[in-house]
Amino acid sequence: FSHIGLQDAADGASHQATTYFAATCAIPHTVVIAPSCAAEAEAFMYEAIKRLAAERAAGRDGESYVFFVGRENYPVYWLEGATYPWGRAQVLQEGGDVVLIGCGVLVSKAIEAGKLLAAEGVRATVINNPFINRVDLETIGAAVRQCGGRLVTIEDHQLVGGMGALVSHALAQAGIPHRMKSLGIPGEFGRSAYVAEHLYEHYGLTSARMADAARELLARG
Repeated sequence: FSHIGLQDAADGASHQATTYFAATCAIPHTVVIAPSCAAEAEAFMYEAIKRLAAERAAGRDGESYVFFVGRENYPVYWLEGATYPWGRAQVLQEGGDVVLIGCGVLVSKAIEAGKLLAAEGVRATVINNPFINRVDLETIGAAVRQCGGRLVTIEDHQLVGGMGALVSHALAQAGIPHRMKSLGIPGEFGRSAYVAEHLYEHYGLTSARMADAARELLARG
């Protein structure tokens, strides 16, 4: 898909992919990937092609790969020189108070929220979670445990069937206690806007709102 979530702002609900995680993640033998930057998209696309070619050479169908990439605010990279191991979440910042997880273009909001919290002395672990229906429990589970189970997710997708729901389900299945705030689209169709940033503001998909959600969790202890 050439754009994720609300990225096709001007064309409105009919062109916005706000339900497609839920739809594609349920397809058997399908890996859904939402890279956060161009370098990550390139790395995973090459790896997916190599894996598909190896499966075909072995006479197997193998898995299918669905990519959701960015259209606006899509940088070349977030961390210069970063590597992108297949199937792994990427830790962009480490802390011990709360976990902030984003995917796709909204990883930028998680990074910004981490900076807002750091200015107040709150140490957040910021994670880029590109493999939507293949949750990296080793990385995410360890971070959630280290942060006392406090977790905030952000995505420009419906809350039902989205990245946050899949992360929470995987943690629960693994017996990892967590208290969670999920920022996403609350059961509404998209709408038109000049740029996606206007829609992020409308739905509360901002770094400020993510930082607020983290503060709410921290206030509970």
